Amino acid sequence: MAALVRFPECGVKFHVKHGGEVAPGVNVVVAGGRAPAPGWLREIARQKKIYCADRGAQYCLEAGLSPALLVGDCDSADNETYAQAASLGAQVFVHPPAKDDTDLQLLLQKMPPGDVVATGIFGGRFDHLFSNVYSLLAFKKRRGCRVALADEREFLLLLDGGEKAEIHLQDKKAAQAVSLLPLSAECRVNIGGVRWPLNDALLTQARPYAISNEPLTGEFTCECLEGSVGLYIHWQK
Repeated sequence: MAALVRFPECGVKFHVKHGGEVAPGVNVVVAGGRAPAPGWLREIARQKKIYCADRGAQYCLEAGLSPALLVGDCDSADNETYAQAASLGAQVFVHPPAKDDTDLQLLLQKMPPGDVVATGIFGGRFDHLFSNVYSLLAFKKRRGCRVALADEREFLLLLDGGEKAEIHLQDKKAAQAVSLLPLSAECRVNIGGVRWPLNDALLTQARPYAISNEPLTGEFTCECLEGSVGLYIHWQK
């Protein structure tokens, strides 16, 4: 079983075991939240295609990268950014600002097959983060692929029932917290290799208590038995 992706600056590599077929490759999605560090983005995007939602294209261009696709409404990135992306070969779709779907949701509708690493997700407004997380979870369920949200500060791996993640940290001391976030009303989980392990534990959105755990070594496992859960890691600055 091959690793989905390695995060060089976060120092994490993970495998996800699930029943479906392995998606063909990894695509990078860059949204318009907190900008990932340019060096980190270049490492993550190496030998991968990049798909941008609005201001995400600006982050790519600032890192010296060329997006393959740009979708948005020009409300957080200017026309010059769109023109530059197009001049570098990006396929560009411009939508009116007065629309129902978000820029990320419109982008996800045009994504090719493959697993996804999404960045530019964290930071900024909570309503944007909430929409981003659940939009990517719905995308994962539709496509049957694997999805991780990440930058050099935070990491969130989305897991559905029947999926198990094996996490390998380069430096366990850099992982400030490991948390399990119930993304469905209820979910059942296992987590081992941490200070407070859980076995067939019921997590609910009404009582999200499984936060601020600590890895014992550089490796730990998390399994989603039922429902949907987010495996979250926060990195020390």
